[in-house]
Amino acid sequence: MTNEDVNKLSDMLLQSLYDYHFAYNGEPYTLPKAMLNADVNSKLAIEYLIEREYAADNGRESDNLVLSITTKGLEYIKNKHVH
Repeated sequence: MTNEDVNKLSDMLLQSLYDYHFAYNGEPYTLPKAMLNADVNSKLAIEYLIEREYAADNGRESDNLVLSITTKGLEYIKNKHVH
């Protein structure tokens, strides 16, 4: 998977987190870590979002990935739609 592919997948996942955030009143998205480990590309994309501080994982001590979009991630999506 190229960096461009990771970026595209990251953008798609971030858009999904954005939509989920508003559909479920800011609730985080929970996904079993075992499921994430089965999909290397998604794992790379999510790690990229966390490294860029566009998303946060609040489930570090559990068997789940508990993803939420950050303020920086919200701004990134808003600005992307403006341009």
